[in-house]
Amino acid sequence: MGNGEIGNIGALKANVTHTKRILRETSIFLNHYNALKELEKGGGKVSREEQKILHDTLLSLILQLRMINNSLPDILSNVSLFKELPAQETTKKAEKENLVSLSYKHPALAEGALLTIKKEDRARFLKELSLTENSIKRLKKEYKAKPEKIEEFKKPSSYAILSNKYFLKLSTQLLDEGYFKGLNKELRKSNLYFLSSTYISMAFLTSVISFFVAIFVVIFLLFFGFSLDSYFLFARVSEPILMRLLKTFWLIFVIPVLTFLAFYFYPSTERKSISGKINHELPFVLIHMSAIAGSGIEPTKIFRIVISSREYPHTRKEFKKLLNEINIYGYDLVTALRNIARVTSSQKLADVFNGLATTITSGGSLKEFLDKRAETLVFDYKLEMEKSTKMAETFMDLYISVVIAAPLIMTMLLVMIGLINVDFGLTPIALSLLMIFGVALINVVFLVFLHLKQPNL
Repeated sequence: MGNGEIGNIGALKANVTHTKRILRETSIFLNHYNALKELEKGGGKVSREEQKILHDTLLSLILQLRMINNSLPDILSNVSLFKELPAQETTKKAEKENLVSLSYKHPALAEGALLTIKKEDRARFLKELSLTENSIKRLKKEYKAKPEKIEEFKKPSSYAILSNKYFLKLSTQLLDEGYFKGLNKELRKSNLYFLSSTYISMAFLTSVISFFVAIFVVIFLLFFGFSLDSYFLFARVSEPILMRLLKTFWLIFVIPVLTFLAFYFYPSTERKSISGKINHELPFVLIHMSAIAGSGIEPTKIFRIVISSREYPHTRKEFKKLLNEINIYGYDLVTALRNIARVTSSQKLADVFNGLATTITSGGSLKEFLDKRAETLVFDYKLEMEKSTKMAETFMDLYISVVIAAPLIMTMLLVMIGLINVDFGLTPIALSLLMIFGVALINVVFLVFLHLKQPNL
């Protein structure tokens, strides 16, 4: 820091420049401070140290602004476009001697800056300026200690690029002719980030690959499969190769068709899965939103606070879509709510969005609406849990009957068949293997079915 003389116009310009810089920094820190306060009201975790640093920095910037403003009357009084009288010159000289020019290094500038303040404020200004610089350094350390996770855009899929290379023209033509209606809507609801044409191209490419896989399977069964079957299951009599081919040739066509159908119906299945997970989170999301709305906060910020909590991963994605409609596409909140209600996978969440849009338009109470809707959804959630519990009990009884009792009965039947020498065309080894395979298959079916039907806890 050092003292120096600058012209009156230059001093005024330097002070105005520094004032604008202080106002810009104050706005940035104040917005950050208010965001932390809102997050704290919504139940989020906030660093007390960070809040204190921001508070002290704001006070320091305000004091600097006051001291610069105090010097402006004396600087302006020294600005004149005509020659002053001797008495006026004496007065201005005294006022000018009351000012001091400072040169300092600002963190945001590559070179030093100049400003003019009163002599009596010099020591206090230098102190506050030092406090501001120290606070900025402490904030940087605070952010380095807990870096914020940045979500990046996903890179294009190499498989999608390859699919478009060979099948994009065909897929686009089929879509233009009216085939695959509703697929685009299903893709949006299932949060699969593919264009309809790209997704159909991927289905075609996968079907072609499965065609060659099916040929390999048929060849394997043709030369190796029946020799194994004849040893374990059937009489040891070789079949003509043409007969074997007729038994397995249909796989070449069925496997690609099933692959394409699986691709086509997958978005619908994924949408139903996501819908169930959102419905599970929704009662607790609305309770959280109702608590935030009770503080009288602006509605858009309610969604921001819920997103920042990261406690509701599936509902959070839908709220991100909502904020994108507002921040990127420029829609107002009511229009954005209605737009997302049309493409969300959960009908319950769509009803909530439409209800919020109506409540905001009519000027109703958001807290009252959220409280009532949360109460209804919590009641539905309890009923769903009771239903799942009873279903689990029913499946337990079926499992005991089918998987435990049935094999015992089958074992007794095998013993009786062995005693009376009844010929069913299958060897005892084949019957045993069939029974083991059947029990294993039933276990897998039960596990898959229970996994699909269990609530998303």
